[in-house]
Amino acid sequence: MKRLWFQLHWFFGITAGLVLAVVGLTGALLSYYEELTRAFSPGVMTVAVPDAAASSRLPIPELVARVHDAVPDRRILLMTVMRAPEDAVGVRLSIGDGTRGETYFVDPYTGQMLGRSQADVVFRFIMDIHRFLTVDGIGKQITGAATLLLFLLALSGLYLRWPRRIGNWRAWFHIDFKKRGRPFLWNLHAVIGTVVLVPYLLSATTGLYWSYDWWRGMLFSMAGVAQPVRNRAPEKPKMAKKGEAKKALPDLASTSADEMGAVWSSFTTRVPDYTKVYLRPSQKPGGPLQMTWLDSSVPHERAFSRMDIEPASGEIRSEERYAQKTTGGQLMTSIYALHRGSFFGTPGIIVMMLSSLMMPVFFVTGWMLYLDRRKKKRALAAARPAQVTDAPKAPNGAPSGAFAEDGVLIGYASQSGVAEGLAWQTAGMLQGAGVPAQIQPLARIGQAQLGAAKRALFIVSTFGDGEPPDSARRFSQQLMNQAMALPTLRFAMLSLGDSHYDTFCGFGRKLDGWLRAQGGVAAFEPIEVDRGDPGAWANWQERLGEWLGRPLVASKTDDGPRFQSWTLAEREELNPGSTGLPAYHLAFTPPQGAKWVAGDLVEVLPRHTAEHIDTFLAGSVWAPDVRVSVAGREALLGEALRERVLPETAPPAGVDLQDWLSRLAPLPEREYSIASTQAEGKLMLLVRQTRNADGTLGLGSGWLTRGAALGEGVTMRVRPNPGFHGPSDASGMILIGNGTGLAGLRAHLSARIAQGHVRNWLIFGERQASHDAFHDETLRAWEAQGGIARLDRIYSRDQAERVYVQDHVRESAQAIAQWVADGASIYVCGSLAGMAPAVDAALADAIGADTLLDLSAQGRYRRDIY
Repeated sequence: MKRLWFQLHWFFGITAGLVLAVVGLTGALLSYYEELTRAFSPGVMTVAVPDAAASSRLPIPELVARVHDAVPDRRILLMTVMRAPEDAVGVRLSIGDGTRGETYFVDPYTGQMLGRSQADVVFRFIMDIHRFLTVDGIGKQITGAATLLLFLLALSGLYLRWPRRIGNWRAWFHIDFKKRGRPFLWNLHAVIGTVVLVPYLLSATTGLYWSYDWWRGMLFSMAGVAQPVRNRAPEKPKMAKKGEAKKALPDLASTSADEMGAVWSSFTTRVPDYTKVYLRPSQKPGGPLQMTWLDSSVPHERAFSRMDIEPASGEIRSEERYAQKTTGGQLMTSIYALHRGSFFGTPGIIVMMLSSLMMPVFFVTGWMLYLDRRKKKRALAAARPAQVTDAPKAPNGAPSGAFAEDGVLIGYASQSGVAEGLAWQTAGMLQGAGVPAQIQPLARIGQAQLGAAKRALFIVSTFGDGEPPDSARRFSQQLMNQAMALPTLRFAMLSLGDSHYDTFCGFGRKLDGWLRAQGGVAAFEPIEVDRGDPGAWANWQERLGEWLGRPLVASKTDDGPRFQSWTLAEREELNPGSTGLPAYHLAFTPPQGAKWVAGDLVEVLPRHTAEHIDTFLAGSVWAPDVRVSVAGREALLGEALRERVLPETAPPAGVDLQDWLSRLAPLPEREYSIASTQAEGKLMLLVRQTRNADGTLGLGSGWLTRGAALGEGVTMRVRPNPGFHGPSDASGMILIGNGTGLAGLRAHLSARIAQGHVRNWLIFGERQASHDAFHDETLRAWEAQGGIARLDRIYSRDQAERVYVQDHVRESAQAIAQWVADGASIYVCGSLAGMAPAVDAALADAIGADTLLDLSAQGRYRRDIY
């Protein structure tokens, strides 16, 4: 239901938004229409007051006569008389036979026509835009429909942002100016929408009074007031019969001077304290003249009273005072004042004006959010390698005959996306050489497809302690535990790993051994890639070309974004007093062109501090400012050493310094989960200090939390991690982590909340709530806003018996199973030692081991563990 309302809100917002922006802006300009028109029209709307002003004003009959003499071909539809001596008299003159007219002003002392107020002309044009976009008929229908949609936008917006804790004022009204990009726009859009909700509903309710006759009738019925004839929908005029006299049209000049004098005398006798009066002609021959006036005690400028007076006798036929009306009657008389806000005094006018000015802000921010969503979708689509055409399949899922004979099946298993990227590059090379290729993750390769394949390439990475990537767990545990006959299969293996681990390329070696045991024949020995070794990739291309008998176009592996300098902008210890090691919030200013999405990693090139290098060289003959050559450029020895693994001792005297330096390995990269989205305007990390056996700080964490100074550049690059990218739809998401693993989960929460996907459940574990509640304020605000459906934080040391994340997973087994049944995905981020395998076992108990394997194969169970 929420997704439906979200889509409706966006659709109507981007379609009706422009009209509402125009209506809102013009409405704000009209807030002080009468005051501004008067101020800009001296000599037209105001006149010089002669001496003895009270006695020198022309009688109303005389004014009517002089106006008629000045413009005999136009009817007088309305005359406006003000009490103030400096105010001119307004007259509305007809345009043809219609009911619309133009307002002119008359000197009340001389009867001279003063002309039209140009300011009034401008503001009436603005009013035409406001009411019907200057296009009568269709324009009125457009603004009316847009105003109806304003109801839907206001109420659906309230529903979509309804917080879990409605009493928390920050959830409703706090604008976080620290946010950047899409989260800031969403926050601004939501908060301002809450503030102006009531004014918008009032504007729409009253504005539709002039748009639709049925709406106007409904309001009168709700108010319990009889609808005046002049406010009813006009009947279609009847055609005059042949020879029949044309019906007389309303005109004040058609009333004789004596009758006009009698009417005015009756009115002023009855209402001596009027401040403003509208005098309208009778609507039919012999009918009464209508007087609508304000007196000195009215609460606002539209608190009109009304009187009908017989022109022949001066008798008052009916009188209706504003103060004597029912509440419903007063409200219906005050529709314009309610619409403008003057019903509530000056504060009401200001509130309605500012609310109207916000309408273009909604249009702009709404479109910016919409375009940002489209841009991100296009970017995600563009980020995928160009698709290789799938091979045709037989009904049993195996490749059809032609492909099975000539094509190559490429199966990949990737945790962080590197193996997948190499698989797509390999497929591209094969197609370029005219070899059909079908690429599939191992999770989608079944027994029939593997048994029918004649040639296959396997590009796989190893995860953790020799384990398969999460997406290949079902393939490993089910298919690889079966015996298969693969005597016709010829295959090649590209295995990715890290030689720092004892089980280097463990899964690739296990898969190679299983394929050989089933009768498969290796085209050549497995090629093992140690931490992205480019030489291994070149060897893979060469051996493939020899085996397939086709020259393959040499290509370099795509290293992704290059290393750049990111300015360290923020650093804050999050857990002072904790029993654990210090954890820090870090924020970096992105360089131009940097891009990332939730789930991605950042690779940091750490450096030794200058003080550490000084200590290392102390006592040697070498100084840090000795000039050396590094990669063909001149540099200082101290700077060059900051980027290298240092031996136990400094270089001795007499050594070939350049040769000694060239033998030193560069410092290894360090990877961290990104804790923010690009739309937030900064790349955030959550880093815990580590300590070596000798008590010194770890290389990466020491550099980030203590070595690098605020404002200093840190060499980093984003590494896409598609294996931990979030679901693209609004289906539920269970996020489980501990410690600094909250970083990757926070990024997902930020991204999903910005997209309006709020079915999120965070299970997070740390030591103590009093010290280790990382990002507490942000998480509480998201929960209060409804962005987190369930927030469970487990603090292991806050009770006598320690409780961990995996324990809470078991306690919540039934709820987790229900979420999964409803389509939720499970994401785990945190430590490989302890938490990850324990949570994995708890999840297997909660939803079943086979179900967990299926989720892994479907990409609904993903892990970023270290």
